[in-house]
Amino acid sequence: MKYIDVHLREQKISERSVDRLKYAAEHAPCGRFEIKNVTGELWDGHEVRALEERGLWEVEWLEPGDVEHQGGWKVLGLNDVARNVIRKWDERSAR
Repeated sequence: MKYIDVHLREQKISERSVDRLKYAAEHAPCGRFEIKNVTGELWDGHEVRALEERGLWEVEWLEPGDVEHQGGWKVLGLNDVARNVIRKWDERSAR
């Protein structure tokens, strides 16, 4: 599915990323190890960073001096763009 990100660029989003957004919508704030303990999945930091850069959620990077955002993280919550993406995904899936 395509959507417009916070930088007004057209982006594609995968089912996997939408699932990540849905999980965060229900459980935020949630961190890497908490998610792994609950779901059994270890989310890739690159994916977390990419969704943050597209403005879909707010992330706290936990390691001081981690300017490249490769260390520990916690998803704090979604923004309106992400909630819109989830709503449109669900509408599309219901057809």
